[in-house]
Amino acid sequence: MEPLNQRFIVLPREGLFSGGGPAFDVLSRFPVVRSTQSPIRMRLTEGAAQVRVIDSVAENGPKLIEVDDSRTMRRYNNPRSPIRAVPLVEYHRPAPFVRAFGDVTSAMAGGLSLVTIECVDSVTALPVPDAQVVAFTDFAGRAGDDAATDVSGRALLELASTTIERIYVYPPAGYWGAFAAAIDAAVPIRLLLTQVDLSYVDAVRHYYPASNLDLSTGVNIGIIDTGCGPHTDLQIVGGANTVTGEPPDEFQDGGVHGTHVAGLIGAGGTPPTGLRGVAPGGPLHAYRVFPAGDGGATNYSVLKAMIAAAGDRCDIVNLSLGGGPFDSIVEEAITDARNQGMLVVVAAGNDDRSAVSYPAAYTGATAVSALGRIGTFPDGSLEQADVMLSPPGSDPDEFIAAFSNVGPQIAVTAPGVGVLSTLPAQGFGPMSGTSMAAPVAAGAAACLLSRDPVVYGMARTRARSDAIERLLLTNCVRRGFGAVFEGFGLPDPTLV
Repeated sequence: MEPLNQRFIVLPREGLFSGGGPAFDVLSRFPVVRSTQSPIRMRLTEGAAQVRVIDSVAENGPKLIEVDDSRTMRRYNNPRSPIRAVPLVEYHRPAPFVRAFGDVTSAMAGGLSLVTIECVDSVTALPVPDAQVVAFTDFAGRAGDDAATDVSGRALLELASTTIERIYVYPPAGYWGAFAAAIDAAVPIRLLLTQVDLSYVDAVRHYYPASNLDLSTGVNIGIIDTGCGPHTDLQIVGGANTVTGEPPDEFQDGGVHGTHVAGLIGAGGTPPTGLRGVAPGGPLHAYRVFPAGDGGATNYSVLKAMIAAAGDRCDIVNLSLGGGPFDSIVEEAITDARNQGMLVVVAAGNDDRSAVSYPAAYTGATAVSALGRIGTFPDGSLEQADVMLSPPGSDPDEFIAAFSNVGPQIAVTAPGVGVLSTLPAQGFGPMSGTSMAAPVAAGAAACLLSRDPVVYGMARTRARSDAIERLLLTNCVRRGFGAVFEGFGLPDPTLV
């Protein structure tokens, strides 16, 4: 049976916009609708079934429609049609922590044990509430449970065994997390959380203690994520909310991820009260593609964000998202962005050394893996779980993160394990992921571009974006892991 109420993106047979001809004639029949308005019903042709027009990018550009029966759109998916209809797909929300699937078999057998895990401040021994505790009795099978600590700093979990293989503690703002392995839950479990000291030298500040960004050039960076801010360390100069049904001017962070990404690129604070990013004070454009609360980003919201970034004359766009299926819409959006003179930096994915995920795997994306360094995060912190010393690099303290996706599409590597950055409402904290490595690389590219007036001043075509990418790739230092893991290497700290 065909699924009901399917949504499609309708656009020209080739490209995102039509300059005229049959495609323009068809697209111009659609009413111009904003997703915050009520849908408008229409028939594409005489006698055809009705469709509901949800949103429009432009008269000659993409439209979002809804149909009751997907067979309605089949006539447009043939080479003779001037337009095409592409299904709506979704990229999952950046996951803040590893999830447990639960001990289902043991629960059915009535064999679960209640285990209490207490989280306290490492200096004051006071309880730390709102920490997310995830415990696994079988990590490979993701068997375990998770819960948040209460006001007493305690989390109550139901586990199949009193022998816990791994415990991950994802902290509230202002703390480093914690990691423990091979724990006997028969005795009380107390884990110590270290407060964040903004003077601490994490991996980003280890490699990039200074910045050569020339603010006078005016390099613009777009961040396609959960939104950004509010935070006084960030220079957010504009943006848009492209989530269907949400007001376009509400592009503040609907979570925490986008603000952390933004700070790694352009935070302009000074320790011990603030943090500086790789390109401090750089103008940032926030494009929110994830809805407030839960939910993923659709290919349509990403497409609209990429088009908005081009309209705002961004030079570099960062996408710290992925995990969806192959999708021609986002692939074309990346190609279009490159053709508009923008470098598109994308996180490689966090699937434990799996192949590079989409959209980082698309041609035109500058894919980034995550580099870690021992000694740039506290002992016993959450980041201990990300250390994988195989393959070895030139420096014995460096590693490609255990979670990082790798493959021939990797262009560069950058710090992405336990890196400190901004969080909404004036917060600060560490996060890990290729989501963090990508903005470090984007910030490095911004610094390099800001000091090259010839490349910056080129016409906004594919030649320009190729020149920006070449500027980044030719100013890297190889770390000895091999191209599959690091691409051209780490953007040169002496130049960035």
